[in-house]
Amino acid sequence: MKHYIKYFALFFFAIGLIQCEKTAFVPEPGKDPEAIFEALWTSFQNDYAGFDQRHVDWQEQYQRFRPQVNANTTDDALANTIESMLSTLDDGHVALIRPNRRVFYSNKIVNEEIDHELFNLELIKTHYLQDVHSDYGGGIVYGKIGTLGYIHLKYIGLNLLGLDEALNYLDGVEGLIFDLRHNAGGDFTYAYSEFGRLTNQERFAHRSQTKNGTGPDDYTPWYDWNIYPKGKYFDKPIVLLTDRYTISAGERMTMAFKALPNVVHLGDTTNGAISTKILKELPNGWVYSVATQHIEFLDGKSYEGIGLIPDEVIRNTKEEVEAKVDHQLEVAIKRF
Repeated sequence: MKHYIKYFALFFFAIGLIQCEKTAFVPEPGKDPEAIFEALWTSFQNDYAGFDQRHVDWQEQYQRFRPQVNANTTDDALANTIESMLSTLDDGHVALIRPNRRVFYSNKIVNEEIDHELFNLELIKTHYLQDVHSDYGGGIVYGKIGTLGYIHLKYIGLNLLGLDEALNYLDGVEGLIFDLRHNAGGDFTYAYSEFGRLTNQERFAHRSQTKNGTGPDDYTPWYDWNIYPKGKYFDKPIVLLTDRYTISAGERMTMAFKALPNVVHLGDTTNGAISTKILKELPNGWVYSVATQHIEFLDGKSYEGIGLIPDEVIRNTKEEVEAKVDHQLEVAIKRF
């Protein structure tokens, strides 16, 4: 078999020598400002899944921003133009990463850290929890508030492996407050594989399809994501808390919770960046992320660019947090 591979390689090499140099060797993508802009715009044209959901005409953005770039455009000016164009998507899964520069996020809330200070986990740990347990580097924090249990997840990943231990510790509580505020996302498959003790039957939560070609309709078939029972069922009422910084895999887990009949969703609307994302590199070394999926909740609707809306919208204020009060949490406590 090795000999056949060798002969095939020599054959195609010989064919290449017969052809002109231009067709035998593919030149590297250009690194000039215009080539960089074209490469990024084309990548989103081919790979980005959310134009319809976010009501953005990408060709229109090309006509608007392409004239701002020429052969003499500086790196900073080029980055500013690209960032302005990406801002039209307002997508928390779209970012531009440059060396020695602050990461740019397309989503205005994330990029400008709007109301970021309205959630403070240390406030909860010091003023509400009677005891504090923390594992996975603070990735999961849990304890009791009176007769209630409390669990906060900082991200979605290996910290979900601590959920079983947390539920064992909280066995006997009258209800559970599950806090996904400021959940930064991660690998949402953990949110489903480790969800078993929170459901007593298989339940459909959402479905996804992923871009698999450059055409506007090139997607994989829809794939259903279900949650399955596993282990001792936690059969108590649950209040789920989210905010505008609950994003990505945190929103997929929110979907799983909202599939349950014993869950009430309070707080603020999630970010609305639910699709998975991939990282890609431009010829000049800049890195960017692009969202490549359609996601539909169990109601058949897409919440990309909208976010999952709570049953009751409750917001903290800066003055409350400064006074050591978590209004969202206190409303959740009163719901039991």
